[in-house]
Amino acid sequence: MQNKRVIIFYGTRYGSTEGIAEKMAEIIREKDFTVEVVNLKNLPKDKIPDMTQYDGILIGTGIKIGQWTKEVKKFITGRKEELNNFKGHKGFFVSSGYAALPEKYEEVKIDYTKNALAKRGVEVDQYDAFGGLMDLTENSRMGWLEKKILKTVGKQSLGLKSETDSYTDLRDWEQIEKFTLEFVNLILT
Repeated sequence: MQNKRVIIFYGTRYGSTEGIAEKMAEIIREKDFTVEVVNLKNLPKDKIPDMTQYDGILIGTGIKIGQWTKEVKKFITGRKEELNNFKGHKGFFVSSGYAALPEKYEEVKIDYTKNALAKRGVEVDQYDAFGGLMDLTENSRMGWLEKKILKTVGKQSLGLKSETDSYTDLRDWEQIEKFTLEFVNLILT
């Protein structure tokens, strides 16, 4: 047993980032780490775990109209000093439909992770951007207007075939696994 501990904080709107965080936790657990996954939306301020008890922290957020979730914004801003003084390894990731486009990937990765963190005065050891989930089904967490906008954007920008594309997963699970294993290796070295 490695006896290493990782906590994954995330903010999600429609479930894409949540799915990524859960997959990362699964991969990390396979390496005999203890992992805690925390949805910042459901976490009272006074219940944030003591980060010094962990060897690694991952933070993820969905992107909507170029913005992080409000929960991640508040967490990063409110915990800046604690994050910067953290002795373990830190990683950050975003989930954005545009990250799935080869011509937009680098821009999304740098602008929504490295530059956005620097603007808030926070540094991490590792960062990446992953594609999102376009769930236009009846069970989707999106409202009807968001679905309508996403259908139009999806057809124009992301190459979705038609309005009948009701569920499109743009997340690259191999990329997510590679990022996660690199994070594990940072902790082990």
